[in-house]
Amino acid sequence: MGFNISRYRNIIQREFELEVVTPMFSGGATVNEAELRTPSLKGMLRFWWRATCGSCDVEVLKEKEGKIFGDTAHKASTMVHIEPIGKLIINKDLKFRGEKFRVHGRPVYILDYLAYGTHTYKKGAGNVYHKKHIAPGNRFSLKIDYEEKDAEDVLSALSWMIHYGGIGSRSRNGFGSMFTKIQRPEIPKTSELANYTALSKQSRLFLFSKKNSWHAAHSEAGLAYREARLDIEKPHQYDKRKLISAPITVNKINVADLERHAKPYFLHVRQVDDGNYQGQILYLPYKYLAQDKFTNYKMACENINKKLQELAGGLK
Repeated sequence: MGFNISRYRNIIQREFELEVVTPMFSGGATVNEAELRTPSLKGMLRFWWRATCGSCDVEVLKEKEGKIFGDTAHKASTMVHIEPIGKLIINKDLKFRGEKFRVHGRPVYILDYLAYGTHTYKKGAGNVYHKKHIAPGNRFSLKIDYEEKDAEDVLSALSWMIHYGGIGSRSRNGFGSMFTKIQRPEIPKTSELANYTALSKQSRLFLFSKKNSWHAAHSEAGLAYREARLDIEKPHQYDKRKLISAPITVNKINVADLERHAKPYFLHVRQVDDGNYQGQILYLPYKYLAQDKFTNYKMACENINKKLQELAGGLK
């Protein structure tokens, strides 16, 4: 029987070395354990491809996504494989927790605030982490095989994931940020607002100052986001904050009466060329509400953006 090599024609193979920048709460079947799995990374490539491909036709989007990354009707034309370089360091306790702020007279670390859900408060001990994380500094080898015609799509998705996103739980709060040598994409200002999280002409990027550690950079972006979010209404009121994201848990009770939806803000810590770190917040709004409520959502976001612009020292 002959060996059919046609399926290997026009296939490009690339390898990248990834470095974990901020703690990565990525797990598998055992929820509280930590491991970087290929499906998790491929899932984020899908997300960023969808968010940046520039099409608002959902059916066209699904068809092309299925051909590149696979679905029930298509075998993926893009193959992804990831494995650790050296011994994988996994921690349970968060070594660096960032700057402090006070809630009801009690000090709270900003990174604990951003990592809500990965720890449990215990009287006398503070926040005790039950979810393990892949520690910053771990390195991975990422191998990607893709068809030549899909090169721009695949590499663009990887670039957006590296420079604006993360992997694992609380990635929108800046955890699971990574670094590799790949060109940083610019934010286009052309697309109309979509019904799903995607780039549009309303997207904004807020860049903060450079710091000499990832946790200092993470702290600055986290504190700015918290301050801007709380600034839109009085304490203990949630009419505007619930529009940004839901659920909102207060004393273990959901105080938001809207369906679950993710916030349009992506915190991220980037490792810059001079060896320093920089916190940033990417704003990707989307139309998830009916027009009357969407107007309120847009106004709440604009107020947050105004505060973020002030705290970041200007819009980038």
